[in-house]
Amino acid sequence: MIILHSLLWRIGVFMLVVLACYVDCSHACTLWAVAGEKVQGEGALLAKNRDRKPQKSELELIIPEKGLTYLGLFSVVKGKRGGLVAGINEKGLSIVSATASSLSKKAGSQVTKSVNEEVLRMHGSVEAVLKNQNLFIKSSPSFYMVADKDAIAMIEVAPHGKISVRTKTDGVLFHTNHYIDEDFLQLNKNIGESSEKRLYRIQSMLEGHGSSFTIDDFVAFSEDTRDGHDNSIWRTGSSPQKERTIATWIVYIPKKGAPEIFLKVANPGEEPWVMNTVLDHSFWTEGTE
Repeated sequence: MIILHSLLWRIGVFMLVVLACYVDCSHACTLWAVAGEKVQGEGALLAKNRDRKPQKSELELIIPEKGLTYLGLFSVVKGKRGGLVAGINEKGLSIVSATASSLSKKAGSQVTKSVNEEVLRMHGSVEAVLKNQNLFIKSSPSFYMVADKDAIAMIEVAPHGKISVRTKTDGVLFHTNHYIDEDFLQLNKNIGESSEKRLYRIQSMLEGHGSSFTIDDFVAFSEDTRDGHDNSIWRTGSSPQKERTIATWIVYIPKKGAPEIFLKVANPGEEPWVMNTVLDHSFWTEGTE
């Protein structure tokens, strides 16, 4: 069910957002992005396939008392809204994240805070986020990608607040669930087969693409099943206990004009639903059903 609070906006009621949200326990995700002339029409594309054991996701438009309005995809834990796993704000800044599951249990259990909502509420561009890198010191060991119309960036957060940043204004970025920065490779104690295969597959599809990218190309990548039930970009799970893809988040942020979003959600026990719309001024002021 899509919950977009247009009525709250119309009657002037604002939502209070608690910033200390906890990181979603999505054990496996695939993140990828492209920016610059490699994007048809220029700008940026950002995507996430959210993988885990079956769990509901909820889409919500958040209008905080202070800060920027943002659209977020949230986990649902025991019937209550959990952490934000992907989002975009009214300035056209989008963020997605993934769990660092290759760490030892001890290294991965130090802190559990996610910064996704704070990024969207307080920042209007990739440049602004990267000027505030101390924000990520509060994060649990995780991987983040951010995008706006001018740039994309990948942030790896290691234990004890150490971070690595890679930024591109014309090129591709990709990530799964283990560290790929050379300075952090020694942190990988248990790289899963799925994480390795998904990383190789998304890299090969991005680098082997012979023309400029469109949102339709990213949708096709998100649906790739070449490596089977458990190791593909779109995972179906070889048994009920196995993780599978439960949502796809893709945004196109053009140099000029309003962003476009493609969202596919496969909640357990429900028919999958798709949202594909332009996030123009009327969307942010009136919402949509």
